[in-house]
Amino acid sequence: MEIGLSVPVRRAAVLDRDAAWKLALGGLVAVSVVARTWAAWLRATPNYFPDESIYTALSRSIAHGHLPAVRGHVAHFPALLQPIVTAPAWWFGSLETGYRVTQAIQSVAISTAALAVWWAARRLGVGRTAAFAAAALTIAVPDVGYSGWLLSESFAYPLFVAAVGAGAVALAQPTRRAQATFLAFALLACFARVQLAVLLLAYLAAAILLRRVRAQRLVVGGIAGAVLVALAGGLGYYRQAPAAFHLVSPAAVGRNALVLAYAAGWIVVPAGLLGLAAALRRPRSELERAFGALAVTAGLGVFVETAFYGFSDLTYERYGCYLLPLLFLGFALHADRGWPRGRAHASLAAALFLVSSLVPLSGWAAAGRNTHSLFLTGVLKVESLAGSAGEGALFVAAVAALLSLVSMVAAWGRATVTVAVLGAAFCVAASVFATSFDVQNSRNVKASFLPAGADWFKGDATIVSAGSRTSVLEQFFWNHGAVRLALLPGAAAPDVFAAGRTQVTAAGALSGLHGQVVLDESAAALVPTEPGRFNGPFLSAQSAQLGARVGGLADGWLSPAGRIQVFRPGTLAFTITAPEAMTLRIAGRRMHIGTQTPTHVYLCVTGSFGYAFSSHGYLGFRPVSAQASFPTWVPTRSCGSGGGRIRTSAD
Repeated sequence: MEIGLSVPVRRAAVLDRDAAWKLALGGLVAVSVVARTWAAWLRATPNYFPDESIYTALSRSIAHGHLPAVRGHVAHFPALLQPIVTAPAWWFGSLETGYRVTQAIQSVAISTAALAVWWAARRLGVGRTAAFAAAALTIAVPDVGYSGWLLSESFAYPLFVAAVGAGAVALAQPTRRAQATFLAFALLACFARVQLAVLLLAYLAAAILLRRVRAQRLVVGGIAGAVLVALAGGLGYYRQAPAAFHLVSPAAVGRNALVLAYAAGWIVVPAGLLGLAAALRRPRSELERAFGALAVTAGLGVFVETAFYGFSDLTYERYGCYLLPLLFLGFALHADRGWPRGRAHASLAAALFLVSSLVPLSGWAAAGRNTHSLFLTGVLKVESLAGSAGEGALFVAAVAALLSLVSMVAAWGRATVTVAVLGAAFCVAASVFATSFDVQNSRNVKASFLPAGADWFKGDATIVSAGSRTSVLEQFFWNHGAVRLALLPGAAAPDVFAAGRTQVTAAGALSGLHGQVVLDESAAALVPTEPGRFNGPFLSAQSAQLGARVGGLADGWLSPAGRIQVFRPGTLAFTITAPEAMTLRIAGRRMHIGTQTPTHVYLCVTGSFGYAFSSHGYLGFRPVSAQASFPTWVPTRSCGSGGGRIRTSAD
């Protein structure tokens, strides 16, 4: 009597299990694509500027068959992978459609990171359960939400993982094919995001650590060629980047490390660190040793860029998110080993427990400090739901402490699935909160700067900016006709690309400008002779000729004092409504304004006139006195008979 399965039956069972896991992996990627695309399409408009506007401008210029350009000028921008791959999205007609197709392309691209992690884990000999857990964690982190932003992360993220996996193979088995594969992935990652040039340096460091530099001739030659090309072409847009690196305080380093630990799902961090350390110090194979060396050197390189770049009071999670898949691969390796070193794991979990209890996140995301961190963006949403920053931070700390306690005992129970599920759930929750906050923020931005929608003026125009980066770049993103940029005196350039300068001349013209203009009315009221329509703080005009300028009038409020310039004969009219009774002096004339009584002011005289109110309050930090309608100018006098004069009337 035969006991057990025959060889063909066993082989069929293995194949069935393998097919089931591949089907599950495909389903995981499909769910990620659908979920991330849906979340991206909730976003009303880009608002991470100037980055999103730069990638968009480059992509549109390529789509139209031109060299990569921003505002009509060729841009020396080395990271062109995202603009090239997404260029076809802008062939579909409207800007809205192009925006949504780009987001869908990016959601597909970033979801492939799960495939890269699965492949790397399986090559390292990790079992299917742990490999699948690492793949799921990789696409659950909040930073995968960058698929909805017009940035390079959607392509750089999976390419980084693929490059590390291929690099480990090339270090362990330095064939020409393996080295060429690593070079291809690494250079594509650099082409997506210049920051990832650190991969090449990390590979050399790992080769030195493993004493295998001589066997890496193809890679060394490729790196030398890439360096020569970079030196010949220059860094272009990134030429000032090296100056942005500086020494920072230990607190800044710790803050970046802690936020990355939260973004990684918190509970998987101890096992991930132990897995990477074991791969380097006690590898089970030469491939695992090579992976450990490259993962550690690449991870350190990325973290140095994260902690030492930019402003010390900001958290640069966006720059450090590439560490997370490496940590998840370390987690898979540790779980596959059977969760050894239980005491070390418990000690790390206890350390995380203490850190989460003693280092609250309150204030870390305030005042724009969440700009480069989707996890902190999610924290802002939690704080909003909790009612205060302190209570929100306390809730996050309590959840992290609970996860730390579970992690302490996880090693003894070898709870791979439990830890992975809890870590993924934490990441998904952070993603949901971050998406919710970002979606509402994007809707607020669009409502403020583009309430009338896209393509709201016809024909080519020069955007005249008073200095707000977000408002002016929204106009360039959503209008086909926005082709040139001119900056008023004192206005900061929104980016490093082409921008002219203009000012109001004594005759009332915007110097150097001709044809249609779109005027930024957020600093002072520029009253055109041929006005078009408003869209948020912008007013279109058929020419660059002004009838008047009212200083101190912005957002519908007049400053306590300012100056009115009327450049041409005609009538300048506007209505003032004061929140309380006050006196207005204008051009030597004194007039009383009643509480909430609309007072119409007509100026039928050319020249420059100062004005001052008798009292004021504050709108935020800005001192204001009275509300005012946007002035109109007509080339006829409507102040009655006689010479130029000032006339008022009250409703």
